[in-house]
Amino acid sequence: MKPRFTVPDHLKPYQRRLTANGVSLHLYDSGAAPAQDPTFLLIHGLGDDADSWRKVFPILMGRGRVVALDLPGFGRSDHPRRAYTLNFFADTVAALLEGLRVSQATLVGNSIGAAVALRLTQRRADLVERLVLVDGPPLRSKLSRVQLMLLLPGQGEKLYNGFRSSQEAAFESLRPYYANLDDLPPEDRQFLWERVWDRVWSDDQRRAYFSTFRWMALEGLLGQPSPTRLSQIKAPTLLVWGEQDAVISLEAARALQRFIPGAKLQVIPGCGHLPQQEKPLELARLIPDSKR
Repeated sequence: MKPRFTVPDHLKPYQRRLTANGVSLHLYDSGAAPAQDPTFLLIHGLGDDADSWRKVFPILMGRGRVVALDLPGFGRSDHPRRAYTLNFFADTVAALLEGLRVSQATLVGNSIGAAVALRLTQRRADLVERLVLVDGPPLRSKLSRVQLMLLLPGQGEKLYNGFRSSQEAAFESLRPYYANLDDLPPEDRQFLWERVWDRVWSDDQRRAYFSTFRWMALEGLLGQPSPTRLSQIKAPTLLVWGEQDAVISLEAARALQRFIPGAKLQVIPGCGHLPQQEKPLELARLIPDSKR
């Protein structure tokens, strides 16, 4: 089966490609905005793609320029055969901003996308106006039994490929990421039903998935940032967390808040690990700087 990764109709007008850091990237770009308006760069998590922001993207367009990319190795971006490290992702995002002629952006990262945003802040603070870290990254966590198995070369791939035997099982694998998968609107459940099937049948994305996951495990538990580095962050930082996140607990958010100077925490009730999908209106209201 050949994965399709079709584009939602309402995002088609904003679809484009741009080469950054030697990688051809698929992205959505709302286009240039007035100079005083911010640019919001939306960075998805592991195994996801830019369509994760499909409901947040049009809402934010009224507040500034909005860019959402498929990270290298995922979705419709190129899938180079290389190590998918946090430095590689951060350098690619930096090159993307420069290619778009964006001098500074508000980085909005979900899950591992938040780890990418933090790494970019550490490497290129000049490009970062604000940070919005959405349910990630973990500061303190323990790997589950399944995650430990995924780290094992061969065993992890076997588990991943096992979902190819049943589209229903592939869909059910998403359940831990939502407070209630069944409460999503029917059109969202249908979208996820099709998209997860695309992902499990993409050999290229599988390769990028395991490279990313394993490199982050080598850097620290799921790429956990050190308190010392967190204490050096100067960009204004907002943490947004789903109250019922079963992947990265609210305790991790409070730990991040303690270490990042001046960080603020907003908790979204009735929400899991993916607020951009489960509570897009609530998340979109929180992202813009209220001082503007």
